[in-house]
Amino acid sequence: MLVVTTIRLSKGFQAWKDMVHSIEEKMKEHGMTFVFAGTEKDDDSMLHTVIHFESEEHLKRFGADEELTKLRAEAGAMVETGTFTPITDAAFINYPKVLNIE
Repeated sequence: MLVVTTIRLSKGFQAWKDMVHSIEEKMKEHGMTFVFAGTEKDDDSMLHTVIHFESEEHLKRFGADEELTKLRAEAGAMVETGTFTPITDAAFINYPKVLNIE
């Protein structure tokens, strides 16, 4: 399942990105893959993501993981500002071709 999220960052994108790169095992545990993550061009504190979760149960476990919530907050994620919007299974990505934004 795809989920679109927004959240405010108090320490900017790089601190949050470093945290994400340090929790790969947690991400595997929660069946999650970032399809996209980035901040607004003119606002490094406003993060937008698209996350793929292997199941709704994985999403629930992510939300209930207190240790991960603490790590996210320490990296500047203002968790109380977060929004999570599940997307229909009819969605598609990378059409008509896979993009490389590097």
